[in-house]
Amino acid sequence: MSQSHTDKIQIEQLIEKYIGALNHSKADDVVALFTPDAVLMGADAPTVEGAEQLKAFFDHGFGLIKLEPKIDIDEIIFTGDFAFARSHSQVRVTVLQANKSHSEENRELFIFRKDGGEWRIARYMFNKLPPAH
Repeated sequence: MSQSHTDKIQIEQLIEKYIGALNHSKADDVVALFTPDAVLMGADAPTVEGAEQLKAFFDHGFGLIKLEPKIDIDEIIFTGDFAFARSHSQVRVTVLQANKSHSEENRELFIFRKDGGEWRIARYMFNKLPPAH
């Protein structure tokens, strides 16, 4: 198995772990997948930097909503100790207080960095797909 094939599998598994942690509303498990200096840029949210802010962001979010995402990876590109993945997802969002759900489609851009020999999420940005015309 080539190194690039091994790296691709590791990135795919990391994204699967990320989706699993979101599905289970486990902030600690989500944050563990990021580098300590990670940056998250979410739709309609302030930029979140570092593990402490990430933890607060996910703790707050999981207190308000339940996420059930399904993700499709469109591409993964490697360059040294960095990798980039572009994806799109379908997310079932349940507002906990109202117990009301809706679905949304998002697109994501992940930047991964090999940290201590292990791939982790260094930068992450997502936004909603615009409505079809």
